[in-house]
Amino acid sequence: MMRSCAVMVLLGLVAGAALISFIVWPGWATVLPLAAIIGLGWLLPSIWKRRGIRKLAATADSLRARSQADRERYLPQLTIALDQHAKALLGMGRVEQALKVSAERIEHHRSLLDGDPDRRREHLDDFAEALDAHRGMLQLAERPQEALEVNAEALRIRREGLGEWRGGPDHERDVALTLATRASLLSVAERHDEALAASQEALTALRTISARDDYRYLPALAGVLDIRATCELAAGREQDALADAQEAVECCERLINVYRGEYLQLLARVTGTHAKILCRTDPDEAISGSVRMVQVTRSAARQDALSYTPALLSALTAHAQVLSAAGRTRDGRRVARKAISLSRRAVPELLVQTRQQLAGLLRNGSAS
Repeated sequence: MMRSCAVMVLLGLVAGAALISFIVWPGWATVLPLAAIIGLGWLLPSIWKRRGIRKLAATADSLRARSQADRERYLPQLTIALDQHAKALLGMGRVEQALKVSAERIEHHRSLLDGDPDRRREHLDDFAEALDAHRGMLQLAERPQEALEVNAEALRIRREGLGEWRGGPDHERDVALTLATRASLLSVAERHDEALAASQEALTALRTISARDDYRYLPALAGVLDIRATCELAAGREQDALADAQEAVECCERLINVYRGEYLQLLARVTGTHAKILCRTDPDEAISGSVRMVQVTRSAARQDALSYTPALLSALTAHAQVLSAAGRTRDGRRVARKAISLSRRAVPELLVQTRQQLAGLLRNGSAS
């Protein structure tokens, strides 16, 4: 209904612009309607998103009121609604507002966890996932110390489930991934020894798990190898970093051979890490590798934009960084502009993250 009304408004404005422009100046009878179409084409998606956010907020308000009368029934539904609301706010770049909604979600999860002891296990994983989402938002808001604290709580919750209820391999994988995230945060805080220890613990666990079911846990292993390589590079262990990054790429290539494009975004990410490390010793080979990744992801995105545009965005972001590291700053800025434009136009929920990743290039040029 809303979309049909919007279309009617658009047609009405275009017709009005055509009539007015023809009366005032017949030469503008084509230009002004076209300008109206382009302008409204940019405006309408934003209007629909704001309307969607208002609807999500209204749903949360309704569930909040209902949960006062029937907590067990409506509080879990409220946490789901708050999660959707926070993600929608992130998609509009409203990180601080998303954080407030996410913080409320966490408090409700904590309340559920402290409720009926018989249902504690049921709520553990949901609470840990809420903490992971909140940690990601804190990183986007550039609040690393708070992100580290939230990650510590998520790790404690996941380990509780693993220890008390003897979770299976999936739960072990989740603990390892949370540990790897902790390693990344510690590395950013320049606590390199702790970061290396945490990433090694995560990697050891993932190698053990993946030995039981190789392809099921190979994506997690590739992701942990990627983080480990980044931590090693920050600690000055370039050769170790390059070896782990190369293994991460090989893991992803094995996945792509079996599952085709399902893991293309992960491949783009780990290839970017490998190229950034390789750039220190062989910039030409690093650039060549990142160019190939851009070409592969661009070809995939042309065939299926919805599925593969995030992979193209990852490849462009990494390529911009590699070019800059190789001293081709102007080319890096040009690619950075493409990445920013793509994220704004096609994947707006990744715009804040993309800007953050390209912060150095954006400060040194006009990529925004």
